[in-house]
Amino acid sequence: MEISGMKNRYVCQTCGKGVITVNVDNGTTPFMIFCKATKGCKGMMYSSFYSVPQELPAQFEWFKPASLKGYSLEMQEHIQKGGLDLRAKKPRKRRR
Repeated sequence: MEISGMKNRYVCQTCGKGVITVNVDNGTTPFMIFCKATKGCKGMMYSSFYSVPQELPAQFEWFKPASLKGYSLEMQEHIQKGGLDLRAKKPRKRRR
């Protein structure tokens, strides 16, 4: 299980680009995901196993959904077993 606050890099084997993710909650994240770095790329991204500088800004976040509604049966099972889901990280609003 990965700990909340930890950051990871996923690198695409097709386009060569990467993204940084952060764990919002404790849970399990996958070793491979579909490319999130390049629009239209069908490649697979592989985990760097959290071997990245933890101060890097994240573009995506892993979270534990409050409800299983709307998820496929496979994803429901993943979440029930402690797995996390991925979403784009919302930019923080700057205080003036």
